[in-house]
Amino acid sequence: MIDPSPSGHGNQALDRKTSYALLVDGYVRDLFATGMILQRLEYDVFIVNSGEDALRIIEAALPDLIITELSLQRMSGLELLINIKHDPATKAIPVIIHTAIGDQKREEHCRASGCAAFLKKPVEPTALYRAIQQATESMPRQYIRLRTLLPVRVSGLSPTDISHTEYVSELSENGIFVHTLNPRPVDAVLSATILLHSIPVKIQAVVVYSVALTPGLPKEPGMGMKFVEIKSTDREMIRNFIIGQLMKGIPTK
Repeated sequence: MIDPSPSGHGNQALDRKTSYALLVDGYVRDLFATGMILQRLEYDVFIVNSGEDALRIIEAALPDLIITELSLQRMSGLELLINIKHDPATKAIPVIIHTAIGDQKREEHCRASGCAAFLKKPVEPTALYRAIQQATESMPRQYIRLRTLLPVRVSGLSPTDISHTEYVSELSENGIFVHTLNPRPVDAVLSATILLHSIPVKIQAVVVYSVALTPGLPKEPGMGMKFVEIKSTDREMIRNFIIGQLMKGIPTK
């Protein structure tokens, strides 16, 4: 787990919550691209191509987040935003405008109407992630957290400590969660070597919380680790790997 809060120390991992995001866009390619990114960030995603359909979906089940284009066939994204913010039942839902329209006055109108963020297409995945975090989380993360499965060798408790292969199950530019049945003590500073596309990335990290394997507890055993020493080139390699995984198979033009 990455970017832990103080409550993440000890034997309790941060609770996970699968959130439901509603995407509204008349451009099929953009619906596909943004929807795939959100799914890879562990959102449940529902997509529609009109404001009218969006309101029907919202009436049936309130989403945790709405991302809408301004340019829609009938009801515009701005009209949809105003409808949502004027209804007491939906006004608390964060709405992010994600649009090909770059008009400054339109942006000012959207912000005055209560949008959580105004993003101009095409938006970088990191900017989209940070906007979503700011809109939906009380303690927003700065770095994308990616679910993955990468070999890692961890050592460093003592000169006689023998490293062996474990697995990184969550990765960010700031830290990792190592899936292991042998989590090390909180505050231990360890050396680790992660394999990215068969290239070794060496880091030092501190254990900020650990999760022991407990019968009946549906949480992944392991330890959350925050980087304390990493080369800038290795951090860039991690960043590029994360973006590459998020954008895999998604057309960029």
